[in-house]
Amino acid sequence: MRFRIRFAAALVPLLVVATACGGSEDEKDDTKASGAGSTADATPGASGGGSASSGDIAAGTKGYKLVVPESVDAYTKSSSGTTPDEKEGEGLGVSNARAVSGVYNAPGTDPGSPGKIGGTRLTFEGFHGEIADPAKALDQYLADVGNKGLKGTGKPPGMEIQPVASARTVEPAGFEGALMKCQDMQVTLNKGEAAPKGVADFRFPVCAWADYSTLGGANVVVLADMTIGGNGVSQGEVAALTAKLYNTARQKA
Repeated sequence: MRFRIRFAAALVPLLVVATACGGSEDEKDDTKASGAGSTADATPGASGGGSASSGDIAAGTKGYKLVVPESVDAYTKSSSGTTPDEKEGEGLGVSNARAVSGVYNAPGTDPGSPGKIGGTRLTFEGFHGEIADPAKALDQYLADVGNKGLKGTGKPPGMEIQPVASARTVEPAGFEGALMKCQDMQVTLNKGEAAPKGVADFRFPVCAWADYSTLGGANVVVLADMTIGGNGVSQGEVAALTAKLYNTARQKA
């Protein structure tokens, strides 16, 4: 689906990519650094997109809506980001879809180092309504990540976003009654003139859940990876954060 992630002349390359990757360009965001957030491991289920079914979802998950929490663990909300079009939710199988979004940043561990600009940014988006086939909606959501781009308004020029291996079913602590899958995504720069200058190939994980009334996704990007490259945080860390979003963003409608 559609995910979005996002300093002065020396920092222009990062700003270019951060703008392409989503959310607002809050100056305070660029003083945050990576390494924060939950590191709880996710318990993997069977690999592959067909490993889970809507029969695994609790009937009691019907009748919920989504709100945007002010914080997720060590991550504090910095903006609402780019809220997806509700028609996208309808296309994923969410009837009467309503959309929400939020961008969060974790405290910095090395904010003064030019080589480690920025920090760790979490982007959350979701839909609520009625979902007849949550498993199908979840698979389609993850399949659409590379098509939409990081910001949620299309692929930035000169960049490709492709899945790494297959999405896997996960069951992080505190998560029950719904389905969750995680997928690593690889951002690769084209070598032509259209590619942003001063940026590197990098990787980031996406985790998403679905039940009978909510569909939500989260990704975490280490902003320094955009300039120096890197494999980002673990799927287990993002799965744990996504589980906390599931438990705090859902409210009885």
